[in-house]
Amino acid sequence: MVDEEFPDRMTTLQLIADIRMGVTLRGRDATRAVESGSCRLVRISDVSQDGTWLNDVFACIEPPERIRDELFLQSGDVLFPNRGTRTTAIVFRLEVSRALAGAQFFVLRPDVSKVLPEYLAWFLRTEESARYFEGVRKGTYVQIIERSNLADLEMPLPPLETQHKIVAVAALSVEERLLAERLAALKVRLVSGELLGVARDTDRGYTDKQGQTRTRI
Repeated sequence: MVDEEFPDRMTTLQLIADIRMGVTLRGRDATRAVESGSCRLVRISDVSQDGTWLNDVFACIEPPERIRDELFLQSGDVLFPNRGTRTTAIVFRLEVSRALAGAQFFVLRPDVSKVLPEYLAWFLRTEESARYFEGVRKGTYVQIIERSNLADLEMPLPPLETQHKIVAVAALSVEERLLAERLAALKVRLVSGELLGVARDTDRGYTDKQGQTRTRI
């Protein structure tokens, strides 16, 4: 199917996914966290630059108006920020009911017969996409991306099997980077602990064979 529709393996995003804005909640307190709120709100600050969740315990809110069922997030929806300078994207796969993406996001619902949600999110995070969005963002104080800009984004569309492989390698790359960061942090803690030990031993000092007081450094 992909080969017949896209013989050159290129497409625009509007041909493979439905695009809508996140939910606009009216009222000063509409997005205020409420412990007993019936809905969950995903914010831009919940998403990392590499497309992982910085926080998956979303704030509970109580919208002042009824929310249509189709506006709640479904598994496989791709979230993409429409304001600011970060170019990131994440696939919603969490077991969280009645979750909403705020108006700071575009919500993309891919045609999974053509594109994997994870592949789409990966491509939106690439440097190629970042360069494209850098050229189309508008605004001075707050930069925004318009829906038409996102819809017109050109992207390669390999077969689904290849998409799976790309997603797997990309996930391993992110995991490797996170492990490297954790290892570096552990090394810093280890060295810091050793240096503190040296500092304490230095304060005490020791006596050499000639009866002279020496430091341990």
